[in-house]
Amino acid sequence: MVDSTTPVLTAVPEIPEDGARRALPPHYRLKAGDVDPELGKTILEIVLCTELFIVYVDEDMAVQWHTTDDHERTDYCGEVLNMVASLEAQSRFLTGEPMLRDIRRRIGEGLVRCLEGGRKEDATAVLKEVGAELKTRNKEVSWHWYFQASYYVTFGFAILFAAAWLLRDWIRAGIGTEAFEVILGGSCGSFGALLFATARSDRLILDANAGRRLHRLEGLSRIGAGVIGALVVALAIKAGLILGGTTFPGNKLALLLCFCIVAGASERLVPSLIATFEKTVSGGARENNPASGRRR
Repeated sequence: MVDSTTPVLTAVPEIPEDGARRALPPHYRLKAGDVDPELGKTILEIVLCTELFIVYVDEDMAVQWHTTDDHERTDYCGEVLNMVASLEAQSRFLTGEPMLRDIRRRIGEGLVRCLEGGRKEDATAVLKEVGAELKTRNKEVSWHWYFQASYYVTFGFAILFAAAWLLRDWIRAGIGTEAFEVILGGSCGSFGALLFATARSDRLILDANAGRRLHRLEGLSRIGAGVIGALVVALAIKAGLILGGTTFPGNKLALLLCFCIVAGASERLVPSLIATFEKTVSGGARENNPASGRRR
């Protein structure tokens, strides 16, 4: 028998020493400048590193991440990862390192909130803010590329117009008055085209991810189309297809230049003029050759 006064010994769990604790994962010791052994990427900036996951921005400005086997993903993790991939693709147009690095780091912060197991609203709110800022930056950069090319080429035509006007006596003596006025009219077409592009800037559909070259070509093509349209109108006026037989009390050259500016700014004037001219030519051809309209 055991005396009730005798104390009963119970097993007390031993507290493991530091050396006996679970070893930290390899990524926990990584820092900026190290190479991630799992992904082989050089770390530029660590967004967050825990025992369960790591999120960082590599030297190529891409968001990288990986987790341990003990990490449990949330049910909305796939949706967040899709948003992360989409935002990375949308931010390709950013070439300046500080701005691109800041955007990619904020994308990584949204991913961190997801991997931490927080609320879905917290993770998506960060990513939505990044998306809104990217949309604004995209529009800003696109406009810069587009209008930079447009203004440069229009400035060149303005110099041509001014030089031709200052040397008008010498040019008229060399190529004639009619050709001189057509050249002035074509130059004015660039002014109308630039006016049209500026007035419709809020309706332009541009995407900076298409690249600087495409935006410049689009800006140049818009001004070029205005110049060609103005040349067509100037030639039509000189040929009498427009304002033929009309008396005008003012300066005829000023009227021609005004029509050329309108032609550069209008999307319908030149196509309608070409359609009218085509009908006139086709009708004249049928009158000269009646047999061509008969059926065999």
